[in-house]
Amino acid sequence: MATENNTTPDATTWETTIWTAIFNETTEYPKFNATEEVTISLFATHMFVMILCGFIISTNLSVVLSSGLILKKGITPKTTYLFLGNVAMSDLVVGMAVLFGVIFGRPPDFYSNQLECAIQMGMVVSSTVVSVYTVGLIGLDRFLYIVHGMKYSRWMYPRRARLLIGCTWVLGIVLGFLPATGLWTLYDTQNGKKCWFILLAPPGLVLLIVTIGLLPVLMVIVLYSIILYHAIKKVLQLRRADKNRKNQNVERDENLRIFRGGESTSIGNDAMKQKAKNKPSKIKAVKVVLFTCGTVVVTWVPYFIACTMYVFCDPDTGACDSIGYAIDTPLALLGLGNSLLNPLIYAWWHNGFRTFVKKILCKGRNKP
Repeated sequence: MATENNTTPDATTWETTIWTAIFNETTEYPKFNATEEVTISLFATHMFVMILCGFIISTNLSVVLSSGLILKKGITPKTTYLFLGNVAMSDLVVGMAVLFGVIFGRPPDFYSNQLECAIQMGMVVSSTVVSVYTVGLIGLDRFLYIVHGMKYSRWMYPRRARLLIGCTWVLGIVLGFLPATGLWTLYDTQNGKKCWFILLAPPGLVLLIVTIGLLPVLMVIVLYSIILYHAIKKVLQLRRADKNRKNQNVERDENLRIFRGGESTSIGNDAMKQKAKNKPSKIKAVKVVLFTCGTVVVTWVPYFIACTMYVFCDPDTGACDSIGYAIDTPLALLGLGNSLLNPLIYAWWHNGFRTFVKKILCKGRNKP
């Protein structure tokens, strides 16, 4: 929506025109004395996305390789490491697909046709669906392991985990690449110059993907809430047991003092202080659950809500363009950030995974 004359636009038009030029609405830059600023902003945006994708690719690639080594060593539980490796693999594909789009599908070149746009969007959407559903599978895996530990190996085992992982990829590929097949598409991308999935896919497909994408998010919230409840319950039980033990120790110390003529038992006090430091904390349990659920909700729920609003918005009011810009850039970057956070949340916070990686690094350093 570049201005048609050289007059200086008002504040609203100025803002909209710059936003449009930066985020691929048109190949024409605004016709006012801000070309250099727009070019710099465009370059800065592309560099930021490329750097972000570089971090996503490197971190997730390290998790994929580490998960493979863990599985090769036969460390249990294998299902957990299968899910960790899969979420890292899907986020790796997300980073590569977005990086591909930044390099080959941005101005001044753009995609040469809608099919190239559909393929790139298919890679992003399919791997994103796999990532979100694998996060849900990790939540289910943790729920069964923590809440139903005795039955965990009966319900969750490697063969079933691989089957579930295969189902997530089939679901993601079908949903993501439907527009590329021409079976369910609008192809309203201005011949690849406006490569947005909400324009490429019809409203029905957008709503279907939003609904399917929200299901694992809701499942994660419910499952981790149950895990939090059981964690707090366990903490309270342990604290009650520690309190009873402490009372017994106090009575024993009193008896010892009477027997020894008032002599203090500093060793026993030191031991109790050490136990107090190692006691489980309700605050830590709450932090872990809130951070795990919060990242999924904050990064993806706004994107899903905006996509739903775009489907039902009135094109005559101009609100659709504003929502579309939000979906294409800030909200898309917010969802992309989830692919960077997943390795930190689900891999590095996992004690077994972290311990194994530390051992590998220590061995590498000790080698002559």
